[in-house]
Amino acid sequence: MSRDICRFMIAQLVLLALFMPLSAKAGPGLERLDNFFEGLGSLRANFSQTVIDASAFALQESGGVLIMQRPDKFLWDYQRPYQQAIIADGKKIYIYDADLEQVTIKVMQKSMGDTPMLLLSSGGALDGSFVITEMGEEDGLEWLQLKPRAQQSNFSMMRLAFDKDTLRIMELVDGFDQTTRLQFSEVKRNPKIDSALFRFVAPAGVDVIEERADVIEEQHP
Repeated sequence: MSRDICRFMIAQLVLLALFMPLSAKAGPGLERLDNFFEGLGSLRANFSQTVIDASAFALQESGGVLIMQRPDKFLWDYQRPYQQAIIADGKKIYIYDADLEQVTIKVMQKSMGDTPMLLLSSGGALDGSFVITEMGEEDGLEWLQLKPRAQQSNFSMMRLAFDKDTLRIMELVDGFDQTTRLQFSEVKRNPKIDSALFRFVAPAGVDVIEERADVIEEQHP
């Protein structure tokens, strides 16, 4: 799986997990998840991301800043080891790679059509898309396991860990037992966010690849 596809998938799933409502009767972990959702309109956090293979070997490490605004706007600003930004403005998603001087533009509804992200706009409940299992407490964190109900999915399992009512860790396991682990710090609920952060304008000289309907158009400066 390429780094862009992997990060694009993670962006979808984290937005899903943070902003989809929960309707299940809450145990300790579910209660914390429900409390985290309650009144959440925006979010800002630092993140570190580690990709681990089936033998627990770290394949890749990266990190940056995550900014989200309900229901469908987000910015993943990868700052290390190289610069990349994934921006959603509610209609389109922009994947900008500064090193490659390239931006790929996807229609949001089309890009999310085969993913759980589509349920965000319909107001579906989280437990309608996942089988949720309480995993108990470990190292002071309350863990939940979520398995997608859909037979075809980009991942086989998602695990969430909460410190009180704050999301601290998210782990995504794919069909090859490769795990992407996200750790969140300096989490701020409902900060005031400048809407300009979700508007992307391609810098001069950047190649633009725009996907529209079933056609991919490539524009060169």
